[in-house]
Amino acid sequence: MLKLTTPTLKHISYKNGKIAYREMGEGPVLFLLHGMNGNSQSWANLFYSLSSFYRIIAWDAPSFGASDMFGDSIDEYKNAAKALLKSLNVNNVILIGHSMGGLVATQLADDNEISSDGLILSSTHLGFGLKKGQELIERYSNRIKAFEARTSELDYAINRTRRNTSKDTPEEVIQFLANIATDLRVESIRDGGRMSQETDNTNICNNLNVPVLILSGGKDKVISTDMHAALAAAIPGAKKVVFPNAGHASFAECADQFNDHVKNFAKKVWG
Repeated sequence: MLKLTTPTLKHISYKNGKIAYREMGEGPVLFLLHGMNGNSQSWANLFYSLSSFYRIIAWDAPSFGASDMFGDSIDEYKNAAKALLKSLNVNNVILIGHSMGGLVATQLADDNEISSDGLILSSTHLGFGLKKGQELIERYSNRIKAFEARTSELDYAINRTRRNTSKDTPEEVIQFLANIATDLRVESIRDGGRMSQETDNTNICNNLNVPVLILSGGKDKVISTDMHAALAAAIPGAKKVVFPNAGHASFAECADQFNDHVKNFAKKVWG
């Protein structure tokens, strides 16, 4: 059974808008960056399990949740994350990025202005490296069409969640993920999709100088085997863990194991 804690939503001012985030705990910082179907609430089980040991900060990415829109490039996403970390006086952070969030987390790990101690990549990839300004690829344009044709927010969210998880996923996990996905808006898919298709983190990954842990689901239908393999090849020194029965959302599908690997990684990094 999932055990959940959802801290109060907070905001910082940024440009002409706001960035939303949740925070709980004290000590070394874990900064959590969600995927395209999520927001800061995605990490409710990790808040429950690990906030006794660490200061945990999870954001709503630009165009997601309660955050405003600030553009659709990887630089815009990275700069917004940097502004949040600076505002909260964060140093010596372990970055945890899931799916789309992994693209931003990787960029932060390579940024000299961020004092990062480690990087955990969950069911993510290198980016598609397409030329700026191209039409959205089918992966995202079809998702927008389905979103705009939805009969209700919950129906779309449940259908999307079932596609993202393994067929044996408990119904409580489906409902948890779907309830979060009802907060999605078309700008989330549009901006997050463009950022993802125009990013290429291959060179960054080749030059990372922090410990890296790659977590993936053995039944992931969102990030293909080839995409996972390309990421692993770009970071040959990374530790790799596969949850054989999980789909794309291992942080919820096998939350206890996921959190144990996060905690063990943090212990090795921080001693």
